[in-house]
Amino acid sequence: MTTVLRTPRTPVKPLSNLNEHKEEKSNIVVEEEDGEDEVESHHEVVERFNCCLTLLHKRDFINKGEKLYGEWKQEQKLRASRMEFHLSEGWALDKLIEEQLSRFDAHYSLTMGQCKPKDVSQLLIPKCRLPLEMATLAWLGNWRPSAILSLLYSISRSLSGSLSLDQRGNRLLSQLIRETRIEETVLDEEMAEIQATCILHLPFSPTNNASIKSGSNMACVHSEFKKIHRVITHAQKLRYRTLELVVKKLLSRAQAAEFLVAFAGIQDMVHEYAACQMRQKGPISVTIKPFGT
Repeated sequence: MTTVLRTPRTPVKPLSNLNEHKEEKSNIVVEEEDGEDEVESHHEVVERFNCCLTLLHKRDFINKGEKLYGEWKQEQKLRASRMEFHLSEGWALDKLIEEQLSRFDAHYSLTMGQCKPKDVSQLLIPKCRLPLEMATLAWLGNWRPSAILSLLYSISRSLSGSLSLDQRGNRLLSQLIRETRIEETVLDEEMAEIQATCILHLPFSPTNNASIKSGSNMACVHSEFKKIHRVITHAQKLRYRTLELVVKKLLSRAQAAEFLVAFAGIQDMVHEYAACQMRQKGPISVTIKPFGT
């Protein structure tokens, strides 16, 4: 008698179950794609948000500079416009020139009073000055006095108009430029000596492990800040004295008025150019690597 062996059959899933399984797989794939889309859209939102923050930071930085540029510059421009309008009226120029000089004197004299240590950095790098403006013309917080004289020298040589100087005037201007540069060099050396002292001997230098909190150390810091303030005060006096010599000793009344108008205009042009570059490139940033890493 022959025995027949039968292999057990694998149960066949109903067609409906297969369809449900396919739908589940397709749903999983769709969910994964949706998840990827959500991640990508999330990254896009973050990137757009960061771009917006960068643009807002640039705009705020420029607006703060423009606001601080403010009242003194606007007054200077207004007085320069008045002088330009009254150039043909000799009787009005004397008063306008004196008013403009008095404004410069008051502006430069702001640093000559009592100054707190925390204000020294503001005197060296005023917030109203943009980085490119500081890099171009600044010397101890403002225009270099010899740059004012060099500006007059260039204008008198390039123009054949009323600002041209005679032989005596050119000789006097060259002598004034030499003497002013000597005084600038003396102040530069004083400032360099102060900087060397701050780097090598003050308690926060890398070569000194003393605590800055002690009274003697703070006295040393305040002493160096007072020296910096004294150098800035001498620089401001030199600026005003240079401008006063140009206006009162070197130029005639009409020439002095024209020069003050040109000086105000060039200052404004330099600031506007620096602001334009800031809008295009954004604020300067420096990556600082922690010491010892």
